[in-house]
Amino acid sequence: MKFGYRERVVLLIASVIIILGVGFFVFIKPKYDQMKDSKKACETAETNWNTKKATFDKIPTMQETIKTRYQKAYDQSLYFTDEMDATELDQFLQEKFMNTEENILYKTKLDGSLSVTDEATQGLSFYYYTPSIVTYPLYEAADLNGSYAKETAKKLYEPTVLMAKGAQTVGGANASFTVRISKKDAFAFIDGVRDYAIKNKDAMQITSLTFSEYDFNGGDALERDEEGKITGSRPENLKAKYKNIKDEDLGYTNVTVAYVVYYMQEPNEPDVGAAYNASIWDGNEWRTWSAQ
Repeated sequence: MKFGYRERVVLLIASVIIILGVGFFVFIKPKYDQMKDSKKACETAETNWNTKKATFDKIPTMQETIKTRYQKAYDQSLYFTDEMDATELDQFLQEKFMNTEENILYKTKLDGSLSVTDEATQGLSFYYYTPSIVTYPLYEAADLNGSYAKETAKKLYEPTVLMAKGAQTVGGANASFTVRISKKDAFAFIDGVRDYAIKNKDAMQITSLTFSEYDFNGGDALERDEEGKITGSRPENLKAKYKNIKDEDLGYTNVTVAYVVYYMQEPNEPDVGAAYNASIWDGNEWRTWSAQ
């Protein structure tokens, strides 16, 4: 079968079109799709890298934040007492507050048992003062521009914020003991606990004092010599009222003390690693690095 010139031209053109079509779908299109996928993967990888790089660049800031928070927590821990078991707390109280020269001289002594506890959790509340705000209809009617209400809200701001925080839980221990002591020495004892806490940055407090005799059996103002004995004779106003009280008991009474001490664990010093060097990403060596 012979083809004419026209048929041969048509057949040639058709063959070329078929060859080009087959070549496009077999060779060009897969490569094009592969190129699009690679470009998309490259964009995704670049986005992920930029995100990671931004995180890496924050390392100095995060290191500094960790150091600052550690130092703040460490400084706060210094204001708490070193942890003690019951035996150590007993020795601490006797050495620092009970067996002082003044207490020995003026015959302050333990009257009963000394109760101490081992460490347990303690609630440590924020201290705040809530002012008394009095309002009444005329007061509210006088607040024509709202300034009184704003002033009230300002006064209540601090206690409202601290009240919402609630108590913090820390370690601590309790002690309770009764001492035979004079009024002067009782207040000196309170001042001694306060002064020691401030000087040594310890967290402790006397939560209550209970007096057996509010007037300390009278005789609080009596003069005493270096041995603690009353100088001169007993005044007339004390002879009748306290006729059954011995001279050595005048001016003394039993005071029950409730004491609490607070502990807080010192934070461990964090390892924030070496200083961050952003120039390590400038070259290509890091691209072939692998974790060992």
